[in-house]
Amino acid sequence: MRRIRKNLTSVFILLILSTFSLSAQEGDDIIDNVQEALKSSNSKELSKYLNERVVIRLDSKRKEYSISQAEIVLKQFFQKHPADETGFIHQGNSQGGIIYAIGNYTSGNTSYRIALRAKKYKDDYKVYRLEFSKPK
Repeated sequence: MRRIRKNLTSVFILLILSTFSLSAQEGDDIIDNVQEALKSSNSKELSKYLNERVVIRLDSKRKEYSISQAEIVLKQFFQKHPADETGFIHQGNSQGGIIYAIGNYTSGNTSYRIALRAKKYKDDYKVYRLEFSKPK
């Protein structure tokens, strides 16, 4: 009986750890996918990873958009500022299940700091906030 209890405890612990590992990997996937869309300045691809309502900040203008509106706004931004170089330099998770990433986006002589926040909606992580700001 003791042996069965010990085995069940081990299985339970492994199950919990694998759940946390899978959740972290899903979060890494969305960050990688968003980074690829940013590198290619592809608003259509990027919009696949946005929540139904997303807050976008371009410099000092912050506004909430639907996915289709966000795609248009991002397309216009990418047309004016196509990516030369982009990448996330820091990423992590908060206790509330929010995933975040901070990085740089360079277009011509202009550099932006990128910040994104995503959380799980139903089964998938979606970006609910995306910010492009010029360093001060």
